[in-house]
Amino acid sequence: MFDFEEQLAIGKKGEQLVRSYYESQGADGKSKFIVRDAREEEQKKGADFFIINNELGSRYIEVKTDTRAEDTGNVALEVQIVYGDTKTIGCALKTFPDFLFYWIYPTNQLLYWNPEELVPYIIDWLIDDKYRIVDAENKNFFSRSLIVPIEDLLATNVVRTINVSFNLLDEVA
Repeated sequence: MFDFEEQLAIGKKGEQLVRSYYESQGADGKSKFIVRDAREEEQKKGADFFIINNELGSRYIEVKTDTRAEDTGNVALEVQIVYGDTKTIGCALKTFPDFLFYWIYPTNQLLYWNPEELVPYIIDWLIDDKYRIVDAENKNFFSRSLIVPIEDLLATNVVRTINVSFNLLDEVA
């Protein structure tokens, strides 16, 4: 069982890292992106941020942080959440956010993808029983995650990577 409060604090750092990444884009002291926290109804659908830009339009972003991916070379794609007798789909299968960012903590590497584009791969992996599924327990709920090697995610050509500056990384540490 992991420490929920510790993981939540690290997750908040991941959100701040992605926010800082977007807010640092620009030139001549002008921001290229405007970032705001998702509203309550947007958060319930899985978004952490709403980002707007004159060139790209607007996007909803969700951020996940993984404290074991650097050591294991795998990511945990949450496919189900169970609260008592209630089961819901996990964030890897939700398609409300336009992009899901996945921070490989504590590195400067961010993976990102459009969830809608990755879902068909996840379904194939589940049907083919290609990867193991693990349960992560918490005092109030548990989640089931598909454990996928980072190299296999990148091989889909749906998942991309960003290496943020070490200055941004130092800001959230």
